[in-house]
Amino acid sequence: MKKDLIARVMETLQEAGFIVSSRCEARGFDLAARREEITLLAKILHNIDGINEDVARSIKRAAFCLLASPVVIGEKRGTSFLEDDVVYHRYGIPALNAHTLYDYFVEGVSPYVYSATGGLYVNIDGEEMKWARERKELSLGDVAAELGVSRRSVSKYEEGGTSTTIDIALKLEEILDTKLIEILEFLKSEFENHLPRQAQDIPGARVEEVASGLEKDILGVMEEIGFEIFRTAYAPFNAVSLPQSQRVSREESERMKILTGISKYTGRMIKRARIISSLSRVTRTKSVLVVNGNVKRVQVDNTVLIRKEELKKIRDPEEFTCMMEEREKG
Repeated sequence: MKKDLIARVMETLQEAGFIVSSRCEARGFDLAARREEITLLAKILHNIDGINEDVARSIKRAAFCLLASPVVIGEKRGTSFLEDDVVYHRYGIPALNAHTLYDYFVEGVSPYVYSATGGLYVNIDGEEMKWARERKELSLGDVAAELGVSRRSVSKYEEGGTSTTIDIALKLEEILDTKLIEILEFLKSEFENHLPRQAQDIPGARVEEVASGLEKDILGVMEEIGFEIFRTAYAPFNAVSLPQSQRVSREESERMKILTGISKYTGRMIKRARIISSLSRVTRTKSVLVVNGNVKRVQVDNTVLIRKEELKKIRDPEEFTCMMEEREKG
């Protein structure tokens, strides 16, 4: 069931003009997709209640690091099917069904309605409402009487930032004879256009997945070399790394983000390297897999392989990136 839903989501995104990554096969997000400046990290599951707080936090953290928008796509919430063109939320991540996804990205039809405790709600354009009320020469009390709500409620609608039920919003539009219900910008990013100065400043900075001894060792070495490390959990990569150097500006550093994976030499290592490579292509980053053990190749797709012993001999981020560039050229 989940496999079929993932296939439908990938087909929709591709039809909408997105570059779509391979399926991640991790507990966190299932795929990444990019169209122009929109990057999505999508968690796809039949029932959206299947995502827990730790996984949601990890997806938001990865999205923050990669300047992406997290989204959950599913079919049901509890025992009920998700309604078309309605946005739900799970631990702060917008959730919607495949139909809403198709309408939004393929048909260009934006949702207006979101689900919250107590029912379905919409947002009101307070400035337009005040202008329409004054044009009709109605007082706050006049509108409140016709709506059957308090004068304070009407005042709050005009102040903005207050939602209301669909019924009240439609009645309000009828009274004022103007369109007031706002489009729901559900992919509005909560991050700024850059990473914070410190890893602990990232929303959801607490990483629940316990780091292995190998991971702590390798990420510790990368910090000593001069990288700023933003750990991730439940993702195909273990961290997003940024080179910190006096010769590299903050803006240049952010353009050199590296999806950093850590692995023992196993049969699954190559498959994981290919997944990280697919994600780096979508998110416009570089990718590296630091391997504990001997490997016969230096690159898998676009993911550079570096042995742990080689990493310990590197002195600074410039030497690290030079090694990556040499191996990328083959």
